[in-house]
Amino acid sequence: MEDFTITTIYYDGQFWTALIEKQIVGAYYTGRYVFGAEPTNPRILFWMLYEFDKIPLFKTENPIKIRIKKITNRSEKSFTKSLDTFKNAQADFLSKKKTERRGKKREDKQLQWELKKEKRKNKK
Repeated sequence: MEDFTITTIYYDGQFWTALIEKQIVGAYYTGRYVFGAEPTNPRILFWMLYEFDKIPLFKTENPIKIRIKKITNRSEKSFTKSLDTFKNAQADFLSKKKTERRGKKREDKQLQWELKKEKRKNKK
């Protein structure tokens, strides 16, 4: 299957948002970027040239098989599935990161406590 990138810019009811779907060597990735106000053509061009490659993409399950010929005819349902898949992948990523931070914080506190204990011991 060929590698591809699909970018969909849509209004979600509050902000203008871009949903990026990318397939690289069979792995499927999704990412999201929030523009805020409706982006102008120069703003979109600037974004594509200078900011697009910096958007974090999360590895996700491939929600649907997309044929290259049918990319323009994708239904709202498949778009929603892609967005849901992205949100799930993002939530998983953030929860893993949170767990890692908590573990590191515990280790740091333990180390500080041990250093304090050593200091007190050396004073006596």
